This record gives sequence, C-alpha cells and structure tokens, in this order.
Amino acid sequence: MSGNLLVRLHSLGDVVLASGTAVSMAKHKQVTFATRAVYEPIVRRIPGKVKSVPFNGSWRDLRKSSEGFETIVDLQNNLTTKLAFAGKKVSRFRFSRRLRRKVLLGAKVKMPWRAEEYLRTWSDQGDPTPVLSRFNEPDSDVFTVGIVAGGGWPMKSIPHGVVIELSRLFCDISHARVLIMGDSSDLPLTEYIVNQCGYRNVKTIAGEGGVSQLINRIEKLDLLISPDSGPAHLAMALGVPVQVVFTSTSPSLGFWAEDFEGAFMVNPILCRPCHRHGGKKCSTGDQQCRRMLVPREMYQEAMCLVH
Repeated sequence: MSGNLLVRLHSLGDVVLASGTAVSMAKHKQVTFATRAVYEPIVRRIPGKVKSVPFNGSWRDLRKSSEGFETIVDLQNNLTTKLAFAGKKVSRFRFSRRLRRKVLLGAKVKMPWRAEEYLRTWSDQGDPTPVLSRFNEPDSDVFTVGIVAGGGWPMKSIPHGVVIELSRLFCDISHARVLIMGDSSDLPLTEYIVNQCGYRNVKTIAGEGGVSQLINRIEKLDLLISPDSGPAHLAMALGVPVQVVFTSTSPSLGFWAEDFEGAFMVNPILCRPCHRHGGKKCSTGDQQCRRMLVPREMYQEAMCLVH
C-alpha cells in the first residue's frame, strides 16, 4: 500500500476542520482518511483524491490498517493512536494545554486556528481552509433559514426564547421558511419552539437522520444560525452563510479563523470563555452571555451575511 494516512477519529467539527489538510495532502498522493464510521459522510464530501476508512475498533485494528502507508498524519493524538502507531514514523498534531488554560482564565491571548495547526502537522504549504463539496443549492422560491436549538452543552446553546423570537423575525420581515434543527434528544425542545412560534413557516427537523442527512439539509439553506458547534463548521465548509452565536465559548479557543465574519456575541463578558466545550452550568450563575442576546440585533447582523 502507498499514499498517505490521515487520522482524525472525532468529533464532527474537528473532522470538518481537518478537510483542508486532506485536500492539501491529496494534491500529492492518495489520502486515506481514518475516522469513526458516523463521520464518514463528511470525508466523502472532501474534494480530491480522498477516501474514507471507518474505524470503530481497538488500537490494534487501527495499527493493522495503517500498514504500508508512506506517511501517517495523526491529528487525533490520543492514547488509541499513540498505541496504534508506536514505533512508526508519524507526524502528530499537538496543542498547548497551557495556552488553552490561559485563555480560559481570561488572559488576553488566543489559541491558533485549529485548521492551520492541522495543516502544519503535515506541511508549511497549502491552504488550511475547510472545504466540502456542495451538491445542492437552496430553493430559489423561498428564503430558507436553519436555526440550531439545544445541544449537549447547555451553556453553549441559544436560549429557546431567543430562537422563538428570531424565527418570528425571519418569518415577519424576510418571509422566510425556518427549520429548527437538532438531534433526536432535542426533539421535545424543537417541538416546543415550533408550537410557541405558531407560524406555519416554522417547523422542526430535529432527529430526522444522521450526519449525511444533516449535510443535505444544511447545503440547501440560504442561512444557518448556530451555536459554536459541528453544524456551524459544516455550513462554513459547504459555503453556506452562517452566523455563529458565541455564548460561553469564544473564537479565542481556536476553532474559527481570526477573519471569520459570522461571529455574534454580547460584549463585554469578562468570564467568557468559561469552558472549552461550553459547560453545563454557568460559573457565575447569571448567564449573561446567553441572557443578554438580542434577537433583533442577531437578525440584522445575520442578514448582512447574505446580502
């Protein structure tokens, strides 16, 4: 076997962020991208000579499947991959936990953009920008907006009251069709949001399928409103305008490029970011980063992304 092996086992956002590195690597030789089976639909959208290999086994399985590759680029760098590639020549992604701790403690520093760091693991040349092939365009007859509700980290989510009012604004002012998005665990919340809106143009599509269906839905949107999460990264890589609502997290954590235009956040919030993933409880108890969001301001800034 020849070619390059690129490894990023999880999570959704990180697999998307690794797509630019995969494209750069594929300009030289065939790239085999090892990831969890659930994220294979993302890899299948990466343009160029990139193929996916699902991995749901042990480090021994990964070691066996890595035999014969000329180059191994390990963007996961956890215990599984360290055991799998022990004794092999490997380029491993590394980041500074000390710097991240400084960011979380409020120091005026920033983590480097993760996509750039992934590319540097491979080479100093190339474009780190995440990119996925877009196969479908929005419906030309109706302006379609997706809003991501819920999520596994409550402090990072957009408050449901804000989602309700934002949906009404898009319907009333832009005559939009609004799709409330989330996974299956978010379905009760999204149904509540739809019922509270009371608008026929607002409906829930939460939990309707896996990553493949999520990609299909996002690429047909004119605009996505999302917390700092996987769907937002998918939209950016697909070329869909996206407003990323930062509450308890921040671009300073390194998951968004410094020139990213779609960031929306309430300033100043001195305790932000308070948790690398967003957190489940507010450290100060007042949830200012969520409570002070103004739907009309969000709407106005979001519309600037599509005009």
